[in-house]
Amino acid sequence: MNFIEQALDEYIGKDLSRFHMPGHKGAESFPDYYKYDITEVLGADSLFESSGCIAKTEERFSKIYGSGASLISAGGSTLCIQGMLATVLSPGDELIAARNCHASAVNTMALLDINTTWINPRDLKAAEKAFIEHPKAKALYITSPDYFGVMSDISAFAEICHRYGAKLLVDNAHGAHLHFFPMEMHPISLGADMCADSLHKSLPVLTGGALLHIKDANLRDVAKRKMRLFGSTSPSYLIMLSADRCAEYLETRARTDFAMLNGKVANLRYKAFEHGLAPKVRNVEPARLTLSVKSTEMTADEFGEKLREHGIEPEYVNSEWAVLMASPFNTEKDFERVASFIENTFGNGFSAFEERISEMPEKAMSIREASFSDSEEIETEKAVGRIAAGLNLPCPPCIALSVPGEIINEKIAGLLMKYGVDKISVVK
Repeated sequence: MNFIEQALDEYIGKDLSRFHMPGHKGAESFPDYYKYDITEVLGADSLFESSGCIAKTEERFSKIYGSGASLISAGGSTLCIQGMLATVLSPGDELIAARNCHASAVNTMALLDINTTWINPRDLKAAEKAFIEHPKAKALYITSPDYFGVMSDISAFAEICHRYGAKLLVDNAHGAHLHFFPMEMHPISLGADMCADSLHKSLPVLTGGALLHIKDANLRDVAKRKMRLFGSTSPSYLIMLSADRCAEYLETRARTDFAMLNGKVANLRYKAFEHGLAPKVRNVEPARLTLSVKSTEMTADEFGEKLREHGIEPEYVNSEWAVLMASPFNTEKDFERVASFIENTFGNGFSAFEERISEMPEKAMSIREASFSDSEEIETEKAVGRIAAGLNLPCPPCIALSVPGEIINEKIAGLLMKYGVDKISVVK
């Protein structure tokens, strides 16, 4: 039974005059799905105070993923990340975070006035050292998988966090499907205390559909209240309906489908390795194919054009990497096109270097203070010695090269220019 769909069908069956949002009123001249686009009318529950059909669907997701609670978001993983950080941290609290976090996390740190200590991604020793040096840190925040599909050792990070009495928070936006492969890879199952899943990135859910998973069910109501601080008061019922329908797919077909997908992508990945387009050993999530553009000596435009000549629209292409995100809903023809592209493309086996910052820049003011300070935009080459007023997170390397409040040194300025950031905002 799809609880949200049942509630919406019951409302539609009443044939009421819709003197409420939205303005199209479910007119038949619009596609059929418009009739499901309603607001929080009687019987349709309310997202941030869910106790009816939405709560039942959330309980269903909790059982599917094995969490203490799973909360629906119609505001993507951004809302889940905001709620996750606000649930665990209060203004002024200390947080340890991997440097490859999403912009929404840094923005939330600014809003909550979080005192953040940065470490490089997937660096277990750095995490341990940070907890020793910052014993009051309440949590570690990591991103896994990252944009290129590279995963962290969740179990090891969880063990470190729990040994120091802290919580492990995971941005799993690109990994909602990881629970459905033969080998368990989902953060909640591997020891994370909370994680954010973008359902729409890899599952049949409308854009904006996401889940906040919580290990401790006692934090459910707190997390709901915190999400309400950031979320729209008009959440999309179409997004929630698509998540509702996805739950049935996850219960019935997902494990079979993702086991098959695992083999298909693995075959493509091996073929890409044989053609010098992909590294042989990388801890990447099974549904993602990341190809080395740099190994072909093609430009990003040339590589993208060749992909499209083979009928492929990639997730992302730049001068170093191309990212292809697969799902069980790709057709056999789709996979044949990728195979044909690989067979007709050769590289030299070169893997673009993953940029890391040897020493984190000096901090001159808090993230919050810098984010809300008066600022000006200047040329990056003239920014050495100035305080960053905004986040600079070029992709790649998907590493925050400068964070609000940090002093821009010569190395950071050089990296920013290397990745095409010619102008940046600095504190006046």
